[in-house]
Amino acid sequence: MFDLVIMVDWSAAASPGPAKPSPDRCWLAWSACGFHSEAEYFRTRNGCMKRVYDLVSSHNGSACVGFDFPFGYPAGSGLGGGRAAAKRIAQTLQSDTQDRNNRFDVAAELNREISASPGPFWGCPVASASPHLTVKKPDFVHDNFHEWRTVENFLREEKRQTTISSVWKLYTTGSVGSQALTGLKELGDLARIPEIAPRVKFWPFETNWEVDLDGIVLTEIWPTLNNQADYDHPIKDARQVLASRDWLLERMRDGTAQTAFSPPEWLTEDEEKKCRTEEGWILGVR
Repeated sequence: MFDLVIMVDWSAAASPGPAKPSPDRCWLAWSACGFHSEAEYFRTRNGCMKRVYDLVSSHNGSACVGFDFPFGYPAGSGLGGGRAAAKRIAQTLQSDTQDRNNRFDVAAELNREISASPGPFWGCPVASASPHLTVKKPDFVHDNFHEWRTVENFLREEKRQTTISSVWKLYTTGSVGSQALTGLKELGDLARIPEIAPRVKFWPFETNWEVDLDGIVLTEIWPTLNNQADYDHPIKDARQVLASRDWLLERMRDGTAQTAFSPPEWLTEDEEKKCRTEEGWILGVR
């Protein structure tokens, strides 16, 4: 189904990680032509994305590249998802080779555009706080959209996965909002590289779920869903990318991978469209 599989554990850190492989920085695991890599450590997002580019540009077949951050925002927020969200964020979010970035400024500006009330983005160092971005979570008073995407609501309410974080939370433990901002910016940049641009597709936005999975398919993953107990590595991030990669390889072997990319049957017609066009989905959530 895919000639190349890459899974990435992302980081929104604003400085390079230690030279010694460490938690809370970027990690990657890949497989192609029967070869399965060890978990690879990157001190910066810049280094990680160079590795992703090297891998996808050196393999001409189909590729699945999973990243552990949301690819979209709750429907009605106006931010959308996939390529549209990536392009919008990439226009203003700056991140250098040392991972210094202006994500809090970008979030404050998006808040200003979205609502006259504080939020929906929240969480930042005191020095980055402003009338449009607060340190602590404000009341969610936005009438046109929900705090959670459809897939997150399902995981929280039906699967009791209470550790999943809101895309609006930017800072401190359990935050994924900064990962989404910095990650979508990088995916927007990747999708514009001329050598690979015609092959890049954001799932499910540009693939119609499982229908059109040729090329370089960028997918959202949540590694918490995969069992890491069988992996002998001291760092959780490394175990996560190995487990996520091997989960998809196993689905490819047993013929169920196509189903993992398809929409759950329980989605209503309106929900399916909302997820496909604005919010996105997490690979394998059924």
